[in-house]
Amino acid sequence: MLLADYESYIKCQERVSELFKDPIAWTKKCILNIAASGKFSSDRTIAEYARDIWGVSPILAPLPHPHEGRPGTRNEGEATHGSSSSLTDQGKKEKY
Repeated sequence: MLLADYESYIKCQERVSELFKDPIAWTKKCILNIAASGKFSSDRTIAEYARDIWGVSPILAPLPHPHEGRPGTRNEGEATHGSSSSLTDQGKKEKY
């Protein structure tokens, strides 16, 4: 059963190899493939699980700015949440 469709696989791979030799046709097919794709399936699946199984809805809370770091990471050289000092300033204040 493992090799039942091997011949058709080889034929298809030969067509792909030929197509790849023509950059314009290859690019056109790539763009059409991307344009025809749907919403990324894991995003949809996670949203469905959240809604249908876990019974939760999204929270639209803003994320902290990258320079703010994460709470409890001061020893990693990042500013604590809510701090306005930069990573460079943190590095100057603390000696490791």
